[in-house]
Amino acid sequence: MLAVIGLMSINPGTKAQEVFNQVVGNAKLILEDPKADQFLISVSQFKYTALQYLCTTAIKQNGGGVASDLLDQQAYSLNHFITSYFSELAKAQKQSKSAQKDIMKKYWKACAENPMFQGQDKEITDSFINDPSSITPFSINVDWEKADKAATEK
Repeated sequence: MLAVIGLMSINPGTKAQEVFNQVVGNAKLILEDPKADQFLISVSQFKYTALQYLCTTAIKQNGGGVASDLLDQQAYSLNHFITSYFSELAKAQKQSKSAQKDIMKKYWKACAENPMFQGQDKEITDSFINDPSSITPFSINVDWEKADKAATEK
């Protein structure tokens, strides 16, 4: 499972806005692959939705433009956040259900405490939280750079 998530990682030599495009493109390829397993589809759907939301909302709030370095940093941080989340969960499986819940809470809290935009429609932004079958129970309205730092520093 983690090895496959690693395949969705970022090439360190990637140029401006290519990180964003690479993460979105990889997610889209998996979503369109009829042979992809459900885990990858779920993770890819979250990444794709979160990054599309970020880009669309940033463009609306900035009057038609958004800095490519912002998109790249957010995409990189989202990718790292999700990879770290599943890595920690996998390690906790050897411990206890309580350890797994603590990790889930830590990552959920990191997202909840670091929204990207104020005053957004919670029904839309919390759709993955409100879906009981979601393996990525996080808001899509997140400053992924801040959330990643908050989750991985604790």
